[in-house]
Amino acid sequence: MVLEEKIPVAAVVGPTATGKTELGIALCRRLNGEIVSCDSMQIYRGLPIGTAQPTPEELAAAPHHLVGFLPVEEAFSVSDYVDRAGALLREIHGRGRLPILVGGTGLYARSLLRGFSFEEKGRDEALRQKLFQEAEEQGVEPLYRRLAQLDPKAAGEIHPNNVKRVIRALEYIQLCGEPFSAQAERSHSAQSPYRYVMLCLCYRDREALYRRIDRRVDLMLEQGLLEEARAFFAHCQGKEAVPTAAQAIGYKELFPFFRGELSLDEAVENIKRESRRYAKRQITWFKREERTEFLYVDDYPHRQALLEDALEALKRWGVWKGDAACEQ
Repeated sequence: MVLEEKIPVAAVVGPTATGKTELGIALCRRLNGEIVSCDSMQIYRGLPIGTAQPTPEELAAAPHHLVGFLPVEEAFSVSDYVDRAGALLREIHGRGRLPILVGGTGLYARSLLRGFSFEEKGRDEALRQKLFQEAEEQGVEPLYRRLAQLDPKAAGEIHPNNVKRVIRALEYIQLCGEPFSAQAERSHSAQSPYRYVMLCLCYRDREALYRRIDRRVDLMLEQGLLEEARAFFAHCQGKEAVPTAAQAIGYKELFPFFRGELSLDEAVENIKRESRRYAKRQITWFKREERTEFLYVDDYPHRQALLEDALEALKRWGVWKGDAACEQ
């Protein structure tokens, strides 16, 4: 019996505002690749600024998948992502090209690349909406405390502010009568079908990263974030279920401004603060991943030097031989 060859995958991950899209495109051009987005918010249609989707010029510079394809009302789980992105990785590899994963959603990257399998049991739309309503009225803290009592292990793995994951865990526990962490352990037993490395872009100077994040928020506002968020806010009014994208940084901080609860300056500062906090959580997440190599952007005099180091890392990890566009 011949074992099936693992599919090579280059993953460009890391915190926001580090240049992941730029490096992903450069790798595509050098290695005959195609980009598969690994961002839980860039999937939504009609929200290009707040979710920092690649620009039209960037989309034209290399093939991109899973960007702006989903209506904001539609649910999209980690399991959905693994299924759809996995199919794309196989298709890209089958075309003789290198799949290049680009994005900062650690849960998506880990679940896909480690080959996690997911059970679709334990889902009930009415229960989920009831829990979301509780979170809307009382905040996520009481729900997280409930999860910590029922499944301390799951609570330790889920950030207290991750409303979607807290609710998913409680939904599963209530419907299946077992800890959410139990099904997670079963899903982790699968073998990865990929030969991969996560190239994590970061900055040694954390303050330099935070300045980049602040500048990115200012640029988003110049590009029309306020108008985009206002239209999204109007779209959400009167909805029984609040779209997941409304929890994205940039929208959830502006919604209180639209309701007259705080000033625009306060809302913008909240966006910057939450973006910096999110970047810290992303760094912590990727530091826990075994097949990760950190590339510190401020170590390099120019982007070409960063690209060359990224290529060397792909060779070291066996993703690319160095003499062909994609190892077959």
